[in-house]
Amino acid sequence: MYEPRSSLEITRDLVARVVARTPLTDLAETSTLGVLLRSVAEQIAEADVRLAKIRDAFTLKGASGVDLDERAEEIGLTRLGATSASGSVVVSRTDSSAALTIPSGSVFGRGDTATTYATTSPVVMPIGSLDATLPIVANTRGTRGNAPPRAINTIISAPAALVSVVQGVALSNALDEESDAALRVRATGALNSLARAQPVALEYTARTFSASDGTRASTATLYEPPTQAGRCELLIDDGSGIADNPPTRSGEAVSVKLNAVVGQIVGIESPVVSNVRVRANSNVLVEGRDYYVSRSRGVVTLVESSVSVGDTVTVDTYDVYTGLVAELQSEINGDPADITSGHRAAGVVVRVLPAPVQRVSLDVLIVARSATIQTLKAQVESAVVAFLSSLAAGAPAYRATLISTVMSVEGVVNATILTSGTSSEISDIYPNSARGVIRAGVIRAVTSITTGA
Repeated sequence: MYEPRSSLEITRDLVARVVARTPLTDLAETSTLGVLLRSVAEQIAEADVRLAKIRDAFTLKGASGVDLDERAEEIGLTRLGATSASGSVVVSRTDSSAALTIPSGSVFGRGDTATTYATTSPVVMPIGSLDATLPIVANTRGTRGNAPPRAINTIISAPAALVSVVQGVALSNALDEESDAALRVRATGALNSLARAQPVALEYTARTFSASDGTRASTATLYEPPTQAGRCELLIDDGSGIADNPPTRSGEAVSVKLNAVVGQIVGIESPVVSNVRVRANSNVLVEGRDYYVSRSRGVVTLVESSVSVGDTVTVDTYDVYTGLVAELQSEINGDPADITSGHRAAGVVVRVLPAPVQRVSLDVLIVARSATIQTLKAQVESAVVAFLSSLAAGAPAYRATLISTVMSVEGVVNATILTSGTSSEISDIYPNSARGVIRAGVIRAVTSITTGA
């Protein structure tokens, strides 16, 4: 491989050639010939470096900026844009004698930044209700829209009957435009996943897939249960802990009259969240004995001995995922009419699921050099939330890494991570299972002041 030479190496080669081919002997550094040779060597060394940069610009490893965009486009990738933070707030009123409709597009703000947040759908507060939970999205793309708990506290444009707004859970699912390092990793992953069905390919697909509403997973982990060959779970999260409140709806009931028994299957909506009810006429069938369900594909397979020709089989009382989970599951399963789609190998069940969430509440005791305590506290809380939001399923939150994250905030001199509401330092935090993700609960920064430079 071509490596640029240093000016010292080039000078040594030039001096050797002059000595070997001419009678000149005055080659001291301060001599006219010595200065000339070293000047030429420096020019050649600079040219070597420029040539190396040109060469590196044609590789994923060495390219950056626009050059990296061009290399990524050669394998069908484009840089991912920023996403908006989303979550919910609770609004209150003092008079509940009449119903109140809070329209979509109502705006709320923060006291620490100019970032605003708008509701995404109308919500009706019925008679007798003093509080309501509103879904919101940041009007600014990127991590500037992320917010620590209690940051959104101002009503900007909403019905006058509302008197307060409270944001109890941090907003942490916004992403900045993809960096060079992240695009380089993703492009390398794309090349490594060309076979489409291996674990790296499934995780790569999940991390780069964007749903129709613009949401995408920030972490994706393929979990393969050791006792269930041929079955795996693609555990995803957008950083906010979507398993706490996943988007779902009721599945449509399906009723079929059997004209045969052998090989009978019933198609339902998918992906199914959990249980379904299957009845043959008025008899409720038992899963695992009378039928089997592929929740990822929406297929109910009947056991021959459980039904008879002429029976009316009804499948109802079930929920299905919507949004990111459902659209990614469809991408993984593929379209039978499109031979280029799909990532599921024959004989393998890949089920896309929100990773189970384990909330962790911490107190962060910091020694600060800065006098802008409130700003510093918010920065520390945001840094801890962002770190926890980046952890994939099964990944622990190491105490040392948490401290390093806090110490990276400018103005922090020292940091101690405590169990919430106590003076006890935490140890390393491990998820309850290999399927779970650790996410922020209540993160509270507590500060003290030191003086000096």
